[in-house]
Amino acid sequence: MSVNRFSVLLSYVWVALPVLIFGLAWRKYHQHGRRTLLLPTLSAVLLLLAVVRDLKLWFLGPDYSNRLYVTIGFNLLLAVVAAVYFGLRKRWIAALAALILAIDWLYMGAVNSVV
Repeated sequence: MSVNRFSVLLSYVWVALPVLIFGLAWRKYHQHGRRTLLLPTLSAVLLLLAVVRDLKLWFLGPDYSNRLYVTIGFNLLLAVVAAVYFGLRKRWIAALAALILAIDWLYMGAVNSVV
């Protein structure tokens, strides 16, 4: 496997990782706290769907559009707030997932501002 394929595979794994970790958090906090997991989980699913170009255009907006950057910025802010909230509540699994999600949205913003 070449370096380029490995980096692409690694980026896909990194994007899918928050969805998997949020799945673990949903199982762990099944009694109470599920409502707080809903928005960050939806944000993670949206990011995962945005990997497909046609879905990215439909969900996030066309390249270099205000809608694209507002959507990325809103989801980045949501992920950061969720990471802080879950960290303060000592829900470490959800905090880790939200932190990775914030990094993913930051990466999505960086890639879309250069491409």
